Amino acid sequence: MRLGKIGQRVLAILGNTVVAFLVLPILVVIPLSFTPGTVFDFPPDGLSLRWYQDFFGDERWISAAWLSIRLGVAVAITSTALGLLAAIALTRYIKKGAFLVRGLLVAPLIVPPIVTAVAVFDIYVRVGLLRTFPGLVVAHTILALPFAVLLIESALRAVDFGPFEAALSLGATNRRAWRMVVLPGITPALVASAVFSFLISWDEVVLVVFIGGARSQTLPLRMFEFIETQIRPTLAAVSSLIVYVIAAVLTIAYLRYRRSISSPDRT
Repeated sequence: MRLGKIGQRVLAILGNTVVAFLVLPILVVIPLSFTPGTVFDFPPDGLSLRWYQDFFGDERWISAAWLSIRLGVAVAITSTALGLLAAIALTRYIKKGAFLVRGLLVAPLIVPPIVTAVAVFDIYVRVGLLRTFPGLVVAHTILALPFAVLLIESALRAVDFGPFEAALSLGATNRRAWRMVVLPGITPALVASAVFSFLISWDEVVLVVFIGGARSQTLPLRMFEFIETQIRPTLAAVSSLIVYVIAAVLTIAYLRYRRSISSPDRT
């Protein structure tokens, strides 16, 4: 028993160390974004919003950020909807060949992004989707869909379908039974799928380079091009804003999750 407690403490220390190793370099960017000087200086000599003003006063930065937000939301909705349909098919309707179908759906996880980008570029040239917003949504959905399928399928396999079958026997339509009985139970998985899909789209650069074009410059691509020409604390301000957005998305997802697991107790 004593060895078990020691092991738990060691595991907790190692886990906290890994988390600190991953998070602290990101948090260092935030103080850098408030530096009043024209170079990166840590710790900063003072506090200034100069570089945030530089970001919000530049139309190219705002345009890139707005495109990334619209693209991320569209990908989150599309991949979650398609992932739900695919997960339902894999858990309820596809009996033979489910392993092969699942393998095809999650294949983008193991295929290098550059290979996917080249293949998508070749197809888009033929069908006319190159340098279009719908083309970006489809391409990013390809990368986000595996996460949605795995998350939602795992949640569906843990669902008790007894109430679902009872609802069907009492006259509910199949669509209504899914909407009223099953979907509320997998809401955390749906939220997690949307969050992961949004973040994957937000962070993607390779596909945008190949199929986006100059008018489809997302925020990560704009940051890479900015680094090639100049190094200013504006980059730290943009990076900090990305941290703020990700933190807000994760906080909202966590609050939704807490609300979903506590709602049965309130009823």
